[in-house]
Amino acid sequence: MKVFKVFSISALIFSTFLVGSSKAQDNEVYSINLPYYDWKMKEGKYKLVFEQNCLMCHSPGYVFGQSKGKTGKDMWRTVVYQMINEFKAPISKDDAEKIIQYLNENYSN
Repeated sequence: MKVFKVFSISALIFSTFLVGSSKAQDNEVYSINLPYYDWKMKEGKYKLVFEQNCLMCHSPGYVFGQSKGKTGKDMWRTVVYQMINEFKAPISKDDAEKIIQYLNENYSN
């Protein structure tokens, strides 16, 4: 019985130590350095809407990489609605249409 008490107390102390250790880790601050690319986006109506909705998740280069050399309003519509429907990007329909307009007017041939 005495061995059981010693074991129980040891387990309690050890588990308290583990909980305390995990809380200490929760308070640690981590940082990562991401590469910076200085993309020069073309000025245009709804540029800000594009930046606010698209660049929170990825770079402009990723957007243009999705086009795979194709351009045109239908292609940009496909890309934007793919982000909304398949990747659940939180973009309103109104903003989606503005983004499509911005990309079509500035990045279509």
